[in-house]
Amino acid sequence: MIIVPRISTHGRFTIIVQVAGNESHAVVNVAVYYESLCSDSIRWIKQQLLPEYDVLKDYISVTFIPYGKASHWKDASSQKWRFTCQHGEEECNGNKAQACAIYAIQNEGEADKVQQLTVALVGCAMTSRFPPSSIPQCAKKVELKEQTKANINECINGSLSNELLVAYGEKTKKLNPSLSFVPTITINGENTREIQSQVQNNFFKLICDTLGEGAKPSRCSTA
Repeated sequence: MIIVPRISTHGRFTIIVQVAGNESHAVVNVAVYYESLCSDSIRWIKQQLLPEYDVLKDYISVTFIPYGKASHWKDASSQKWRFTCQHGEEECNGNKAQACAIYAIQNEGEADKVQQLTVALVGCAMTSRFPPSSIPQCAKKVELKEQTKANINECINGSLSNELLVAYGEKTKKLNPSLSFVPTITINGENTREIQSQVQNNFFKLICDTLGEGAKPSRCSTA
């Protein structure tokens, strides 16, 4: 597989993935900075990402960053990580649980199924009655492997969940401009007011526009 960057007609860098037989199509990188108990995050995943995912899945690469407006520091006496989250301790626990699930799927899943399983699991959790406690049930619902489910539980109950959340926090801090609204969604690494407005109102059309000319879902013609 050969990966070639291209500037789309809208001035954004789009990744071209060339596969066997010289076939190629664009892939747009979508990073979702969100929180497990954020109503706007829940709404965006439920109304914008999930309904269009099956059509867009071959044209987007989705990365979830469950942290948002949280903060973290290392306790001087215990040397353990401490966290505060916008919607309280339960949200921190939910962010950790989703971080563990994302990590476990990436490390245990078959490469061609990682994104589909991750979107399915995060989507299940974020549309459940109470996202922070829903990961174990959602892991069963999306039929993760037994070993993957065991790894998720071990992560949630151990120190790895803290380390993962710290890493997501550091990644969130690097956003430019800095995160001011949750969810913040970047398109090919870009974070602008225009993108934020478009992604909230019509994510599907934004992806179609970013793909520019060339192969894209047939539905883009009416987006």
